[in-house]
Amino acid sequence: MSVPARITLRRLSTALPLTLLLACSPAPHAPPTPEASRGPVYALDLQVSGAQVAQASLHTLPAGTPGLSSQALETTPGDVQLGAQSVSSVTFVSRRGAQDIRHVNTTFMVTNPTGEPITNLVLLPVALTDTDGDPSNNATAPTLAGTPFRSVRLYGGQDAATQAPNLRVTRAQDLDLQTGVTRPHPQGTPFLTDLDLRGLQVTPPAGLSVTPQSGGWLVPGTLAPGASVPVTFAVDFPVDRQHPETQVFSFSLLFTSAQDRTGSEVGGPTDPARVVGTLHHPLLGQGARVEEQYLDYDRIEWVTAQNVPLAADGQVAFTLSTPPAGALSSLFECSDFVGDRSQPDALAVQANLQVIGTQGDPLGRALTTSLTPAGLTRLYVDRDIRVQGRCDDLAAGGTITYQDQLDLKRGWNLIQQQGRSTDTGYIIQRTSIPTGIWSRLTFQLGSPRVSVAAPQEGSSIHLPPGQSATVPFDLRQGGGISGPITLGVDVPGVTVSPSTLTLPSLTTQNLGAQALQTTLTFHADATLSPDWQPLNLTIRKDGQIIGRSLFILNDTP
Repeated sequence: MSVPARITLRRLSTALPLTLLLACSPAPHAPPTPEASRGPVYALDLQVSGAQVAQASLHTLPAGTPGLSSQALETTPGDVQLGAQSVSSVTFVSRRGAQDIRHVNTTFMVTNPTGEPITNLVLLPVALTDTDGDPSNNATAPTLAGTPFRSVRLYGGQDAATQAPNLRVTRAQDLDLQTGVTRPHPQGTPFLTDLDLRGLQVTPPAGLSVTPQSGGWLVPGTLAPGASVPVTFAVDFPVDRQHPETQVFSFSLLFTSAQDRTGSEVGGPTDPARVVGTLHHPLLGQGARVEEQYLDYDRIEWVTAQNVPLAADGQVAFTLSTPPAGALSSLFECSDFVGDRSQPDALAVQANLQVIGTQGDPLGRALTTSLTPAGLTRLYVDRDIRVQGRCDDLAAGGTITYQDQLDLKRGWNLIQQQGRSTDTGYIIQRTSIPTGIWSRLTFQLGSPRVSVAAPQEGSSIHLPPGQSATVPFDLRQGGGISGPITLGVDVPGVTVSPSTLTLPSLTTQNLGAQALQTTLTFHADATLSPDWQPLNLTIRKDGQIIGRSLFILNDTP
C-alpha cells in the first residue's frame, strides 16, 4: 500500500535512519520511541502485518552537523528532500539455498529542491561508533557491531542487537510466486558495491566516529532542480519460519548522501569502443596498467594491442583497437542455425583487458558491468549483422546452444552474454545492448596462479643423461598470490631444484622489480635415454596446481 509522507535529508546528513518494522503476526506494535539528543536526523517507520504494510510514519531524530568530501564523491549543493506523494513497501520470505530470507524494500521520492543539478546521487549506509564509551556525550545513539543498523528488535519489543550483523543492504527484489525464486526488481534503485572510499570524509555526530560503507544506492544521471525520482532501499536477513518469535521485527538503517560529478566512481553512459572508469585494489599501485590483449590464432600467441597506464587514483580511459585479423573467428561456432539472420556469418572477437601490476604480474581483468547484476561484453564484428535465432553445437560431447538476439554494427558493440547449464548441455544467451546504457568499470582479481614469462614456453632445454642444466626463470604472480610454492617435472629420471620457492608479497616489492627472477637447475640421471621429449614444469601451492609450462627436453649428448 502507499502512505503519504515527506522527509528532508539535510545536506550531507551523517545519520539518516530508515526504520523498518516487520512482523509475522497481525497484532500491531508501536515503533520504538526516538532517542532524545541534539540536531536533525530522520526516521521512516514502517509497520507490517504478514506480507502487507499496515502503516507508515515519520519521526525526527537528532544528529550532528555532517560534512562529506572526496575526489569522486562530493557534497550535494543543498538539502535533498526524501518523500513525496507516497511511500510504498514490500516484504516477503523466500528460500535461498538452505536458508529462509526475509526481504523488505521501501520506495519513496527524492526531490532536488536546490537551484543546482545533482549528478549521480549516492546514498551510503554509515556505521556510528562510540569513541569513548560514554553515552552521555553522544549526539545520537551508535549503530551495532560496526553495521549501519541500530534499534534491532523482535516483534515483542525484545532487543535483538546480536542479529544486526545478519542484516544486509541490497537492491530491491521480486518474488516469482510459481518458482519461489527471487530476482532483482527491474525498477529497483541500483546498489553499487566496491566504491572507493579513499579520501572520503564524513563528520560524525558529537561523541561518535563514523564509517561509511563501501556500497550504496545510486540515482544515475542528473537530477535537475525541482525534479524528483523514486528511490528504493532494500534489506535482506535470515529468518526461522518455524519460530516467528525469533524473527527481527524492527530496525533502523543509517545513511548519508553524496554525488559524483565526474562519474569516475559510479560509471556513466557507455560507448562500446571506449573503456573509461576507475579500478581499485591494494595491489594496483602507481605503475599498474591495462593491456588490451587478443589470442591470435594465426600466430598461436597472445598479442597486446596497447598498454594503458592507470592514473594514481586508478582512473583509465582509452579507445579499443581494431583487432588483428588472426584473432577473428566465426560468430556462430556451430553449423545448425534456426531463425533469421541478415548475413550467413560474421567474424568476431572479444577483447581481454588484462590488468598488470607494477611488477609486470597479471593480477586480474577489467570488466564492464551494468547497474543490474549482469556483466556486459564488448564484441567486435567485421560486418553489420542482425540475428534472431538459435544454433546447436554438438561437437563438445554435450549440446551447446546459442540463443541470439543481436543487432551488430561493424566495429565494437555491447552485448549481454549469460550462460546456464541444463540436463543435456549448456545454453549461452547473447543479447544486443544499446549504446549509452549506464555501466561502470570494475576490477576482478584473478585466480591465484603463477606463469612463466621466461624462458618462452616451448623452448628447448639441453640436458644430456647424467648432467645438469641451470636455466634463468622469470615467474609472474597472478591473482595476488604469494608465499611458498613447489615445483616438479613429469619426465622420469629428471628432477628440478630448488623444489620449493617463496614468492614475495606484491605489496612490498619496489616499483619496477619483477615478481621473482631466479634460476632453476634441472638434473638428468645416467639412465635417461637420449631423445627429444616434452617436459612439463608444474607449479603447486598447498597441493593445488596453479601453473604449468611446457618445454622441449633435448637429451642428446
